[in-house]
Amino acid sequence: MRNPRVLRLLTVFLSLAVLVGATVAPLVVSADENDTTGAPQIPDVLTANPKFPSMTGTADSTFKFEVEFTYRSQEHPTGRSFDLAVTGPSGWLTYIAESTFSLDRQISAIHLQPYAVRQPIVVVAVAPFWLYPEPGDYPIELRVTSGELQEVVTMTATITARYGLQAETLSGRLNTKTTAGNETSFGINVINSGTARMDKVTLSASKPGGMGNEQWVVRFEPETIENLGPGARTEVQVNITPPANTVAGDYMVTLRFAGDPELSSAPPSLPIRVSVATQTTWGIIGALIVVLVVAGLVFSFRKYGRR
Repeated sequence: MRNPRVLRLLTVFLSLAVLVGATVAPLVVSADENDTTGAPQIPDVLTANPKFPSMTGTADSTFKFEVEFTYRSQEHPTGRSFDLAVTGPSGWLTYIAESTFSLDRQISAIHLQPYAVRQPIVVVAVAPFWLYPEPGDYPIELRVTSGELQEVVTMTATITARYGLQAETLSGRLNTKTTAGNETSFGINVINSGTARMDKVTLSASKPGGMGNEQWVVRFEPETIENLGPGARTEVQVNITPPANTVAGDYMVTLRFAGDPELSSAPPSLPIRVSVATQTTWGIIGALIVVLVVAGLVFSFRKYGRR
């Protein structure tokens, strides 16, 4: 072993062995990493992201929730199909539309590709406004499933109250007749056209100016309406009395309505034309004279007509 030539040969062989080992080792590791047949796979991940998870509107609104998806997968590089289902409160209409531009195209499944950007789907929810649902929060649940992979997201539709009133005469006419100093009466219907209960409805009137110190009198029976439910109506009797010295002619009386809580839109009004006629003493005397003349003619005909 003390031969220098042998030592030099051993040194060369050892150097070559180390060099070959350093070169082959990374290749083996790289091959092991690329060989995924026996390595554990990262599970698929699905996330549903509503752009606006909460929306507010009146009971007759259509709630449209846009939902985007994030999908990551190693096992399904070409994508995966998912079933879609939506549930809402009892009586609500709910469905899933392809997009905001195709709300009439309903879908029940979707195909997602990993890491791909796709336009949002739309979850549509419509409350049974004809049943006047109470104001409040209502959950809308979207369920996305494919085999064992599942994602559930809950959105909230918040219904706000809308307060409105309508008024109409029972006869459908907006005019009435009377004589100076005498009362005329007619009926009206007051209707809650909103989506929530009205605690109180008050009635008032804009009246023509009276002559002298006499004023027009407008009375309502009842004067206020308590707890008028949505869609409900109440009959009110309106009594109008012009002053006794009112000059014959047409006058305008405007009936006005206000609510508590405050109305969401302009309050209604009913313009009523009141035609006033006057009764004078000479008119009564003239009528009596006519009666007397007719009676005299009848008497004369009976007495002298036989001769």
